[in-house]
Amino acid sequence: MASLSYPKSVRLHHRKAFQALLDKGSTHYNAVFKVFWLVRDSDSNASSINQVEILDECSRFAVSVPKKSFKRAVKRNLLKRRIREAIRLNRRCLPEGFCADFLFFYRVGEVLDYAAIEKAVVEAFTSIPAKNVAKAEREAESETSANCNTEKPAGDE
Repeated sequence: MASLSYPKSVRLHHRKAFQALLDKGSTHYNAVFKVFWLVRDSDSNASSINQVEILDECSRFAVSVPKKSFKRAVKRNLLKRRIREAIRLNRRCLPEGFCADFLFFYRVGEVLDYAAIEKAVVEAFTSIPAKNVAKAEREAESETSANCNTEKPAGDE
């Protein structure tokens, strides 16, 4: 069972990780967030951590609230605290073994209450793994069709 803490190992904070997420990642939109996500393999974690901690802290998260929409730092920090709390309590909604980096970009021009933010986080956590499965199926299907198209008939030389 996942711990309800929000340790540093769950936070996405390295420049290279952010750059990879923005360059190679996919996006998911809902009413509150634009979520950038990139699936990563669990083998990239440090080997000194035991298996239980690796499974619990497999996904990493970052939160961004634009200064353009909220000039006062007090409001930006309030929103970031609410989003992090929703992530902390609901990251168990992600399927077991699903390791990804997430960037939650707040898109609404007003300060929403915690319930609305939590509902949007849960919606993102339930739909992103489904998108990942569909994406993997499409890639597998395109690979098989590409392999079929590259083979030439025997009498066509």
